[in-house]
Amino acid sequence: MELPMAAAIAVLYATGTYMILRPNLIRLAMGFGLYSNATNLLLITIGGYTRASGAPFVGTDPQSAVGLMDPLPPDIILTAIVISFAVGALTLIICYRVYLDHGTDNPERLPTEDEHDTGDELPSLAVGSALAPVMGPGNHPPTHGVPSAAPTPRRSAERRRDR
Repeated sequence: MELPMAAAIAVLYATGTYMILRPNLIRLAMGFGLYSNATNLLLITIGGYTRASGAPFVGTDPQSAVGLMDPLPPDIILTAIVISFAVGALTLIICYRVYLDHGTDNPERLPTEDEHDTGDELPSLAVGSALAPVMGPGNHPPTHGVPSAAPTPRRSAERRRDR
């Protein structure tokens, strides 16, 4: 039983490695999925699964535990399957968004950070009203220590309308 499982695990790892080394984002995601499946099979094999193994339920007699499978690896594998499904779905969504944004799924043709650095410089800060001291009502510094917005000057026509 171990030899066929070892062969299947080796084929999954080899295929996953081949797919990861191809310049295609979808194949990269599929390669990581194959790695995940191969690791799950490896954990099943290490956990002692055979066709002759029974379910891991033990009665009162300690001798009844002989020949039973360890229950921990299947629990870990179920958790790993759920996590790998979620990570695979997220990876495929990211690959789809990259394809929509850039029109290619070849990582070698995607723009790098260096290509965008030349034109995206931040404008220098000018000293102006943003750095001016905050004044309180009546153009005096606030007395209570909390800065408040300075009142906006109104035109004389606006003052006449308010009266």
